[in-house]
Amino acid sequence: MKTKVTKILLAFSITLLSLPALMAQKGVEDGSKYGHGEDSIRALQNLSMYKQFYRQKSYNDAIKPWRIVFNEAPKISKNMYIHGVNMYKIFFKNSKSVEEREKYVDTIMMIYDQRMEYFNSKGYLTARKGVDLGNLSPKRAKEAYDLIHEAVDMMDKQTPGFALNEMMQAALKLYNDDVISEDEMVNNFALASDILDYQMKNASSDKKRERYEIIMNNVELIFTKSGAATCESLIPLLTKRYEEKPKDLENLKKIVGLLRNFDCEESDIFEKSAEDLYELEPSANSAYSLARVFLKKKNWDKAIKYDEEAIRRETDDITLARYNKELADILLVADRSPAKAVQHARQALKHNPEDGNPYLTIGRAYANAQNFGENKFEKNTKYWAAVDMFYKAKAVDSTIADKANKLIETYSQYFPDKEEAFFYNVTEGSDYTVGGWINHTTKVRF
Repeated sequence: MKTKVTKILLAFSITLLSLPALMAQKGVEDGSKYGHGEDSIRALQNLSMYKQFYRQKSYNDAIKPWRIVFNEAPKISKNMYIHGVNMYKIFFKNSKSVEEREKYVDTIMMIYDQRMEYFNSKGYLTARKGVDLGNLSPKRAKEAYDLIHEAVDMMDKQTPGFALNEMMQAALKLYNDDVISEDEMVNNFALASDILDYQMKNASSDKKRERYEIIMNNVELIFTKSGAATCESLIPLLTKRYEEKPKDLENLKKIVGLLRNFDCEESDIFEKSAEDLYELEPSANSAYSLARVFLKKKNWDKAIKYDEEAIRRETDDITLARYNKELADILLVADRSPAKAVQHARQALKHNPEDGNPYLTIGRAYANAQNFGENKFEKNTKYWAAVDMFYKAKAVDSTIADKANKLIETYSQYFPDKEEAFFYNVTEGSDYTVGGWINHTTKVRF
């Protein structure tokens, strides 16, 4: 009996001795938010202390209690991790030691890792980790790029825009440094644009859609700057995209836009995409795209037809000016009606009077007029009208002065001479109306 009582007392004593240890336990040990007993009190006290210093921007004072919370109560708060990254970025910024700055970078990476362990969001946080690594330690650019790629692979269509933008920025740097290949640069663009296309199509609001469009424009700009955007690299990529979604309107718009931007309009895939786009959405843009297709092929009739269609459907003044100017030039190149070319050039001036190029077109149309005048003198008066237009062109647009001056020099040598003019009672400095469809009043000069 005595032995039994002794055993009971001994077991009770062991329980009493271990009670403080059970009552005091850190959150990192038992998986709780604060821990238990004295350790939970310690965690809450240090949480309160660091937050107070943090609000006061007294980061040197905040960091010690923050470390205690970080190490002992990792589940206590998401904000604790955000604050930690912010503080270490400030320490990084203020440090003048390269070694110390790199240690701060490693600490920031560790903070992200622990936050992922306890609060998940691995894809998003991996992206943030990669972005911060790239910004804080440029020599680790490839490591940062790989992290962002890892994040994009995890999130796929849910990848936030900042990650796609940073992926392209990082890819541009690595491509310029010959770390990644042209194919990889092209694949990065394909990946980013596919995701952004999906996000724009499924955006829950106009505001979000506009934000995705801004990112897409930036992604395209980065790709353009890289030099990897060539017809040779784009055509296989966009052919595959066309084959995957041949009747998808947004897909066709993107293909046509990219091929046009990089002057790949002679490709078969551009013609296919442009024709399908026009069939699905007969807009000014799709008609213009088809006009470019047939222009490259020198199929003048169809090029003119679709340019006229684009003009009928377009409403923007600057775009209408460009369409009309280009159609006027096609009419001249195709040796069609110069009078009609002049009509379209004047329409271009109506929509954009500050562009002098249509005057150059009008001048060339005058100079190219056929079956004009009944004699040599009358035939050559067209050059007075033409040169007037070249002078007008550089008067309204100084950027084309050199081009206008060359045309003036070329065509001035064909002016009527004094003997011819005298025979027709025309004197230098007098007014003269060039006849026919030109119907332009000019000054006589030799």
